This record gives sequence, structure tokens and C-alpha cells, in this order.
Amino acid sequence: MRFSFDMGVGKDCSCDIDIVRVGVEHCSPRKGAVNGNRPSYSLHFVLFGQGVLVTEDGKKRILRRGQSFLLYQGERYSYYPDLSDPWSYLWVDFTGKEIETLFELCGFTKENFCKALKNFDDFIRLMQDMHSEYRAGKTYKLNCAAYLLLIVGKLIDQMNQENISFKDRQSRKVVLDVVSFLSNNFNMNLTNEMIAKEGGVSLRTLTEFFVSNINMTPMQYLTSYRVAIACERFQKTDMSVKEVATWTGYDDEKYFSRIFRKEKGMSPQEYKKMKSAEDPFAWCRNIGGGFIVD
Repeated sequence: MRFSFDMGVGKDCSCDIDIVRVGVEHCSPRKGAVNGNRPSYSLHFVLFGQGVLVTEDGKKRILRRGQSFLLYQGERYSYYPDLSDPWSYLWVDFTGKEIETLFELCGFTKENFCKALKNFDDFIRLMQDMHSEYRAGKTYKLNCAAYLLLIVGKLIDQMNQENISFKDRQSRKVVLDVVSFLSNNFNMNLTNEMIAKEGGVSLRTLTEFFVSNINMTPMQYLTSYRVAIACERFQKTDMSVKEVATWTGYDDEKYFSRIFRKEKGMSPQEYKKMKSAEDPFAWCRNIGGGFIVD
């Protein structure tokens, strides 16, 4: 069975799949190890219990219910059931071209050949349906390949969700680290490039992270934070506008006044006269759904 799939980078790839065998086994604890080079690819789903898989380089993995593992064609493995809690598993053996490329999209590689799966029972139902179709008619290979593609699709969906979740966690950590840096160094003469370097990412990536998390660019955050600091100074001290401008990192008093007016809708002098009791940092605690708190 030949089909094409999108690799997600504007490139399509063709793949052949030929179903060799589909099976289920409830292993006895006395079952010996299965050894040797694999004549085909083999995707296993552990139903119950646990077992041990050893790769050719001696790496040992203990596999349990809820996990899937892919054995690669031409690679040597040894695997056997646990003596006290022997495993049961469903598997499908298959061959084809570009299989490794396809399963990389699922998160499998020769070095990382096992995965814990969410919604594991959904995969098992598809495997059970595939097992029922195996040799049930003249079109069993086509039907089994179709079930395998459904499984691959679910694996790719899970991988994409994991990547999104990881990126979300990563972006939030970067934003929090940079916000902490800006809050502690607001009066420095900072450039976009300096801020991006502190975040350990490119300026473009850092900007994307800030906008997606708090709907502000790094420089917009810095400007708003400086103005908040200025408001606090005006509320709590008798510092002049020039002194506050210098305190918050602005050498040019007129430029500071323009920035302040744009942020607050009034001049620094007008704000001083108001003697406002507002919380200058309320915006900081509310942006991004409460993402940033001090």
C-alpha cells in the first residue's frame, strides 16, 4: 500500500506499507527471550504486565502497560517477560519504504523506540480491530494497513500536542526569566538584542514568546514597567521629573515625558499633582491572564 504524507515543512513524502503479520500474545513467565535481527518493523502495544527489552548495544528498558515500542528492521533486539508479572501485547509486523521517516513524525527513533501513550485504550481498540481483520478476507492487508495508518495518525497527533505543550512551557519560562531580568535592570540602557541574548533565543523568537503569552513585545513591557516605576516614585517621593526620568533609565527628560504621556494620558507634572493612589503595577499582575505576578 503506497501513500503520501505531509512532513510539516512544506514537503510531501511517499511511503510503502506491507503488512506481514498481526498478533497478540499473553506470555508465560517461563517464555524464553526472543532474540535476533528483525526481518521487519514491529510495533508493539503492552496490554498488561511488564517485560524487558535489550538493544544490541546493551541498553535495557522495562516496558509496561500503556507503552508502545517500535522494533526497527535490521536491528538486533532481545526481549522477554517479567517473571513475576509477565506481559501481554498486541503487535503488527510490516515492511516498506520511508517507514523510519514516517515514524519520526510519531516521535520514534532507533534511540528512542518506546513511548507512553495517552488514551491508550483508543490505540488498543484499533489494534484489536486490525487483529480481527488479519487474514479475514482477500483484502485483509489493505484493511490492516488502513488501521495502521489510523494508529500512525493518532501517534502523530499526540506528538504534535506534546510539542505544543513543550513549546508553551518553554516560552513561558523564557518570558518569566526575561521579565525578571527587566524588572531588576529596568534603568539600564537596554537594547532589543541585549534582551534577546538574556533570554537565550533570537529576537524574533523572544518577541513571538512575549506576544503569545502577554500580548506585548519585550520593549513594550520594559517601557510600561519603567513608567510604573516612575508612577511609584511620584507617589512615594518628592523626586523631580528629571530625577525620576534618570532613575527609570531615561537620560532625556523630554523623551521620558513623551513616553509617560503616551502610557498614562497625562504629563509627569500632571500625575505628580494628582497624587494618585492607583496601583502602578496592576497591569503587570493582570496581563496574560495573571501569568505574571510579583
